[in-house]
Amino acid sequence: MGAFRDFLDELKEAGELNVIEEPIDWDLQAAAICAMAQRTGGPAVQFNNVKDYEGSTLVGGVLAGPGFIEWPQVPRRMHGRIAMALGLPSDTHYTDLLLTVMDRMNSPIRAIEVDSGPCQEEVIDGEDVDLYQYPIPRLHDKDGARYLTFHTVLVRDEEKAWTNLGTYRLGLAGKNALVCGGIPRRTAPSHFQNIVKGYHEKGKSAPFAIVLGPPPELMMAAALSSPEGADEYGIAGGLGLNSIPLLKGQLSDIRVPANAEAVLEGHIYPGDVADEGPFGAVSYYLEKAENNFVFRVESITQRKNPILPFIAESARPSDTMCLFSVLHSAELQKILSGAGLPVKWIILPVEARLCLAIVSLAAQPVPGLQGRVGYLINAYSPFARQVLVVDPDLDSEDLSNIITDRSWKASVERDYYISSNVDKPLGWTENHSFNEKLGSSMLIDATWRNDRKPETMPRRINFEVCFPEDVRKRVISRWNDEWNLSPKTFQYEIK
Repeated sequence: MGAFRDFLDELKEAGELNVIEEPIDWDLQAAAICAMAQRTGGPAVQFNNVKDYEGSTLVGGVLAGPGFIEWPQVPRRMHGRIAMALGLPSDTHYTDLLLTVMDRMNSPIRAIEVDSGPCQEEVIDGEDVDLYQYPIPRLHDKDGARYLTFHTVLVRDEEKAWTNLGTYRLGLAGKNALVCGGIPRRTAPSHFQNIVKGYHEKGKSAPFAIVLGPPPELMMAAALSSPEGADEYGIAGGLGLNSIPLLKGQLSDIRVPANAEAVLEGHIYPGDVADEGPFGAVSYYLEKAENNFVFRVESITQRKNPILPFIAESARPSDTMCLFSVLHSAELQKILSGAGLPVKWIILPVEARLCLAIVSLAAQPVPGLQGRVGYLINAYSPFARQVLVVDPDLDSEDLSNIITDRSWKASVERDYYISSNVDKPLGWTENHSFNEKLGSSMLIDATWRNDRKPETMPRRINFEVCFPEDVRKRVISRWNDEWNLSPKTFQYEIK
């Protein structure tokens, strides 16, 4: 895709970006407008007139989209703007997008290093660094700070010559300070934490670069759970089908994308920690977290008049939910396929806030496949707590019929399996006893039994099944074009 602002131009041309010229307050109002856009399944929103910040631009919801069950009649898809960021049509079917992402994840394209780029048009150093000069928004009324949310954090392990990409919320804690968001109930440190602790154990400060307005594919690569040492720049290039141009940072050997909106550089010093939160996260409100790393910003390079993107987090469905719905599903399908399981598609619906994984089996030649699916997802996914296995004749975007299948195929006594693995980290689900490690990991088998003869299986009752293809196409065509009825409609295709 290239530069973030090029992506915004493409969204605007496609009718996927609304621009507001009236004065908008960075304090809650901008986030509330984006939350409403996400609630109604509408376009992203750009604010060109931010209160107290003349000449600054905010933009939110650029990768968000409607859910599958709440707007099944409209052509705009949950993953449509993600598809556009990958150079695909916005109406790409979810299953096709999933397979494309999996293929590109396996085909990295190395980054290239350049001598100059727009992200270093202006340089701000030392005492001139002032993060309050940027319209960093306050997102929720109970938040403990203003937050950066749409960015990529880069740290580098010099001994292993490896740069790690990550996405962590950052709370504004002073003119040159940001506090890293805590990850609740995490049972193992992240690559980012290990790299920073490695510096601190040697008595050194850890250099960082925070990329504001990164190329969309870099944001996506940062959201993947790549193994230690992986070329994450290359993964980003593979996702976008183009090499990422990189520049050497001002303060370290970290390479930053040349076409970013802005880059914040500095160090994380040993013992420099602070409290962070509360914050309205994906599935519930996080309380204050103690002793989180502090990013001391010592240099800023930027474009002239940089655009600051943000995520209206927890508003349904946010950029975060849509990104993980696609990218984490691709990771899980790659794991299951690598284990020899015949999986047709996987989706973590945004309607379930990523706590539910729906898996379609392409075939069921032997019993026990459903159990293996549930075991692997529970082992690898930090999000999914319930796994629903369905038959291959369901479309991945037809969530209404998927839920119907769960209701009339799965017996509560025979097909619901509740895990007794109390050592499993509890993830994002909330209504549990965390002290007693009482979670709700569960597998629901909503497939036809192996011994069920095909001629005894009842026929589905829906538009796609009950009418011949020529009738369906004629009705849809006349509905949309000749009769011009509202809302516009389309039919599901089983993929």
